[in-house]
Amino acid sequence: MIQTRHHTLGQVRDELQLLPPPIVVFNKSHSGSRLLARVLASGGVFLGCRVNESADAVELLDLLHHLVLGYYPDYSRLWHARGPEDPILPDLIRDTMCRHLRGFDRASGRPWGWKLCETTYILPVIDFLFPRARYIHLIRDGRDVAFCDHVAPAESFWKKIYFNTAGITTWRGYHLTGPAYRQRSYIYNTVHWLNSVRLGRDYGAMLRERYLEVRYEDLCRDFAGAVHRVFEFCGLSAAGKTVAALQPTVHVTSIGKHRHASRWRIRRVLDIAKPELLSLGYLPPEEATP
Repeated sequence: MIQTRHHTLGQVRDELQLLPPPIVVFNKSHSGSRLLARVLASGGVFLGCRVNESADAVELLDLLHHLVLGYYPDYSRLWHARGPEDPILPDLIRDTMCRHLRGFDRASGRPWGWKLCETTYILPVIDFLFPRARYIHLIRDGRDVAFCDHVAPAESFWKKIYFNTAGITTWRGYHLTGPAYRQRSYIYNTVHWLNSVRLGRDYGAMLRERYLEVRYEDLCRDFAGAVHRVFEFCGLSAAGKTVAALQPTVHVTSIGKHRHASRWRIRRVLDIAKPELLSLGYLPPEEATP
């Protein structure tokens, strides 16, 4: 149980400036960010004392859920001149970062950060806390992501992740339950991808030169080029060593997996995501016309 002390977020931010600015990776789940996390770890980046099998920073989950459930998509209450209305948030942030950095030598000069897919949805708060942080947004073809199952939008947290609101029970006549998701998961996955990518790019535009967009397809097809680009952005060295160590483990077999789906299912995906796929260059104009 975290004991609360009524400090403002500004005070917490000032305390966190004693740390070097973090490197933050965010993306829609099943976009290949595990590979990107391995690249950063190989480059010496400390990604947390505890990560799961997907390399997500487990210690940040409590803070993520607190902010999404309590505030997203409107964080305006946090910027009130008298400080946040939520008295436990400042110490929740302190506790989260302390647990995440357990075992990290703060005097070493070693870079640090984290990879957590849904960080996308709390970027305004993270950017306030770490005004010099650098952000990498990994994007994968939404048609492929549509056929990588994740989790149903049955709980309030996931409803917000999918639809920006917890006050929703159906979407286009589809129920937001586990059984409904399993029956047509590719439709729900497409909605999830679309919201995540749009939000990440919108926030990224405001981060300007501290935001880097990386395509999963580029990471696989031109691994050396992508690694050098990421290392340059993050101020890391020895990209060649990372390429040599990880290149044999990189494959392109997951690219274009949507081609195994029926044409009818692909049309359903395009009904939802076609404009975004076009804007990202995943869908050539000649394929956009039925």
